[in-house]
Amino acid sequence: MENQYHHEGKTYTQIAMDLALKFGISVSSDTIRYFVTRKKKVKRTYRQKLTDDGIEKVLILSDLHIPFQRDDILDIVKKHKHEISTIILGGDVVDCFAISSFPHLETNPLVYEMVETHKLLKQIQDITPNIRKFMIIGNHEQRWSNYIAKNSSELNTLHSENILHEIVNGFSWHDRIKGITTKYDPLDYIVINKWYMNYRDLIVAHPLNFSRVAAKTSSMALDYFVEHGENFNVALIAHTHKIASCYKYGKLSVEIGCMCKEQEYANKGKLSYTMQLNGYHLAVFKEGKYAINDSKQITLNT
Repeated sequence: MENQYHHEGKTYTQIAMDLALKFGISVSSDTIRYFVTRKKKVKRTYRQKLTDDGIEKVLILSDLHIPFQRDDILDIVKKHKHEISTIILGGDVVDCFAISSFPHLETNPLVYEMVETHKLLKQIQDITPNIRKFMIIGNHEQRWSNYIAKNSSELNTLHSENILHEIVNGFSWHDRIKGITTKYDPLDYIVINKWYMNYRDLIVAHPLNFSRVAAKTSSMALDYFVEHGENFNVALIAHTHKIASCYKYGKLSVEIGCMCKEQEYANKGKLSYTMQLNGYHLAVFKEGKYAINDSKQITLNT
């Protein structure tokens, strides 16, 4: 009927007559009109329903320290992929242990860490094809810029000062011992080349400061961003590997924990050492504003 009306140019009455002649069915022109003009209902996804209601959800994962990341990261992304519009990785995505100042008897080369990081980011990308993905830099990414600065050569101009750019833009690994070159394609991530980013009325930050005192880093972060005139209501703080919160100036700051396994070098007999806490944050926005009662800070088993 739709084809006869839209493509053959027949009227509702003519279509009704055709049905009567061909099938012996008596149908009114009003019935034909209903079937031709009815709107086909397209099933909305859960994310589309949230968007239509003015709700947006953002998944914030921090301190993955690849290749020392937790084993359940992909499971967490899969769990939330149908409701989120954005993923933010809050710094220390790659550990850069190979070029760290920590003494180590043996370790994998830096290119191995880059490959493992590319692999996990690609897996996340494949799970979330239509979801925006951002990354900020942490103190571990700064190991890269410090390394190339200390080992200056004419080849430095071939590299970005941000290792996340190196990974996301794609690279090749030339294994000259095996005579094999492996290419790693560009990834669909936006790298923010600084230690914090603004998203609506939210700041996601990876400061260099660290305090053992609960919520002290959160408090200092609020001081910093208020003093520097940032327009925000909530700050999510990475780097501390702790979960704590602070409220002042009418603003909330939350230390969101980490998504990495605890490393042996972290606890080497220092009595000041405190256990890390694993977790992540699901930020909910209503009409573009952070919804404090709907957002969740999730704590994970270590």
